Parts: sequence; C-alpha cells; structure tokens
Amino acid sequence: MTKFTSNGPIRLARRDVLMKGGAGVLGTMIAASTANIAGAQTPSADTVMANMKSIKMGDFNPNYANQWTFRLAQSLGFLEAGGIDDMEIILSDEYMAGLVGGSLDIAHGDTSEFLAAGNSSGLPITMISMHRDFEWWIMGVAAGIENPEDLKGKTITGGGLSGRNTWIMRQVLIKMGLDPDNDVSFVPSSGGSDSRLGAVVNGSIDAASLFPRHQATLTEAGGKFLFQELVNAPQEGFAVMGDWLEDNADTAQAWILADLKARKWLHDPANKEQAYQIMLDLGYDIPDSFKALYDVELAQLSVDGGFDSAEAMDEFVGTLVETGNLPEGLDWRKYFDLTYLWAAQDALDITRRPPSL
Repeated sequence: MTKFTSNGPIRLARRDVLMKGGAGVLGTMIAASTANIAGAQTPSADTVMANMKSIKMGDFNPNYANQWTFRLAQSLGFLEAGGIDDMEIILSDEYMAGLVGGSLDIAHGDTSEFLAAGNSSGLPITMISMHRDFEWWIMGVAAGIENPEDLKGKTITGGGLSGRNTWIMRQVLIKMGLDPDNDVSFVPSSGGSDSRLGAVVNGSIDAASLFPRHQATLTEAGGKFLFQELVNAPQEGFAVMGDWLEDNADTAQAWILADLKARKWLHDPANKEQAYQIMLDLGYDIPDSFKALYDVELAQLSVDGGFDSAEAMDEFVGTLVETGNLPEGLDWRKYFDLTYLWAAQDALDITRRPPSL
C-alpha cells in the first residue's frame, strides 16, 4: 500500500489503511442494518472553507490519469484556497474497508463497487461526484488480423469470463456483425490489461480487450486496434460515508469545488504540457507514448464531475446487472448525493449535469 505526499510515494503499513482492521470493518459492512443517506445542508460553494485542514483520499490505481484531477487541485492551490492544506493519497485495493472504517475520508473507486457495497451492507455509502463518465471499448488484435471476418475461429479474452470486459468484447463482436457464441472462442486470462496485451503480442491470444495506452506497443508488434469506440459509461466516482458527510459538509463542498476547478483547467489544451509536468514532478511515470494520448485520455474523464443523465446511469447499471455485478432491482439513487456537485457547478457557471436524478 502506498501513500502519496508532495514528495512522492512512500510505503504504508496495512493498519494505516484499515484503522479498525480489515476483518472487523468488513464484518461491520455485512452485519450492518440499513442506514439513510445523509441529508446535510449544502454550504455555499462560493464562500466555502473546509472544516478539515487535512484529508485522506483512498485510491485503487497508481496510474497518473486516475489521480490527475485531484492532484492538480492540490498542486495548483485549489484545495488550499478552500481550506484543505494537506491531502494524503493512499493506494489500496481495500479502499472500501478503509472508507467504512473511518481511516479514509474520501475514496475513488468503481461505481459498481460502491453500489454493491452499499447494497450488501446497508451502510450509507454515498457517491458525491464522478471521475470517468465515458469508457473506451477497444479490441486489439494480433498481426495478420485485418478485418472482423479474420476473427472467425480465433481466441479472444477480456480477462475473467464473467467480467465486464468480456461482456464488452461480446458487444463489440455483435457490433462488427459476428456471433460471440459461435464465431470465436472466449478464454479466461489472469492479470490486468497489460497481461492481455502481452498475450496478444506473444501470440498466445488472437484478440483482447485493451486500453488506449496499449496502441503503440501493439502497433510495433504488428497488431492493431480493430475496434475502438467511446461509450457513455459513468464508471468511476468518489464516495464518502453518509455520517462523515453530515459532519463535514464544508469539506466535501470545498473538495468538489477544487476538483472541478482542476478539471476545467486540465481540459484546456493550453495547459497540456504543464499538466503532465506537474504529475512527473510528483513522481508519476508517464511515458511519451502516454502523452500522445492526451485527448484520448481526457475523453473519458468527466469534465465537470457529473454524468449525462439519470437515464445514462440507468443504462450503465443495467449492464452491471446483466454481468452479475449488481443485483436485479437495485436503486442506485439511494447511494448518490449530488447536491454538493450541483452547488459547485453553479458556482463555476457550469450547466448542471446531470440536471436531476
């Protein structure tokens, strides 16, 4: 587990993330009774000053783009202007337990994880804004595969057979006019997307679910992206606990306002080089091939901390139900409180998005 400070990453002991201990926290989640989402009064975003000078942010991915906006909010002084003098970023795959246990103030994670945890535990896990509201559906193929017809009889992987990436690959095949049940063979693979890329490059797999950053390496190996489409998917966001939100409304408002200022700054092409340099100075690894994907990467990041509409979230949650990540009938609105986001959007003269839930 890693904590990022202004001087770069340092190692953390497990107890620093799980204040109550992982087993105890997770047990609390399972055993808890249903609690109401916080209804704290939203402070004025124009004049807000955080009631907490220091916050702990939980994250699950060390990639620079995963932390770009709130690290810029910190480095450009937007957080400090709102009264938040220090932000510790703690990397852990147990960010949910840390959030529930109280050792994390805010967590960045997958929408599916927050909704599933809230539904299974009955705890007031509350999403307050989004990080990514679109996703790339990309199928990378090995050398020699030039068109969809060439995929017939070939092997393809999206990782786990029941995972979302495999579901996406099935949808891609249908879009290309192929039958995912009969034209190709799906095989499971371990590891993440980099492992899938390696399998395509070394010839053990013919096609795989990949991401924009993999294009250069795949092209050098003679392969290519056979399919690439940007799809509406409010897939990642930020969550707090309902009781924390009630006690720290000013901090939540100040943090969201700072994050939105950073998003607006980041999406200005004039700031591109400085945006990368700030992250490099903080110790993040950004190869030149990643820098070439500035527009591609930003296309996934919510420009205003929101998402298109309630209907878009309905559709996204529907896909999660279809893949078994969420149960049928889950009411995602119970786990959202966007009043702080809307107040920040109003303060920055940004049209509210979504306009309502």
